[in-house]
Amino acid sequence: MRFILIHGYKSSPEKNFFPWLISELRSRGHEVIAPTLPDPENPQIDAWLELLKQETRFLKNDTVIYGHSIGAAAALRFLEMSEAASTPRACVLSSPPLMVRKPESLQAFFMSDFDFDVLMWKASEFYVIHSKDDAVVPFSHGEKYAERLHATLIATESDGHFDGAKYPVILDTLLKAASPLEESEPGSKLQNDYTGIDFSANLSQE
Repeated sequence: MRFILIHGYKSSPEKNFFPWLISELRSRGHEVIAPTLPDPENPQIDAWLELLKQETRFLKNDTVIYGHSIGAAAALRFLEMSEAASTPRACVLSSPPLMVRKPESLQAFFMSDFDFDVLMWKASEFYVIHSKDDAVVPFSHGEKYAERLHATLIATESDGHFDGAKYPVILDTLLKAASPLEESEPGSKLQNDYTGIDFSANLSQE
């Protein structure tokens, strides 16, 4: 499986839990792409997306995309604009913000609304990881993303903004996201309002 890891604001693949996570995934034989994105102190969404495009090329069904914090927003923008040879296996977001007021450079990540009706078809599964005591991005943001993406919400109690050195819940979720997918199509988890309706019994003629 190929993992694309997208760091957050003022971060890099060499900070916080990313070195540990990269090592754990590679030790299990997975390919990991974790680029150092341009100017993380003053990130520009266009520059981030351009580098991600250069580093990853086409997305395929052997790909899991992971983004943390502002990197989660970048992950969704990347999904929106990417060409895919086949539907990516999963997208995992941790501590995803719905909007950022400051610094102003981050507002461009949210300049237009996410088209969740389209995004939910851009990966076979979505997962959102969020701690209830996150003092940077409120837990309610993660709940709203999970609702709009029909994602599996993984709530933790005391991990804050995941700015420490090791988080097994993130590794476990990524490994679960990489597991073989049951025979289904993207969007198959969406509610089917017609399940259980017997038209032959209720409608004699249309």
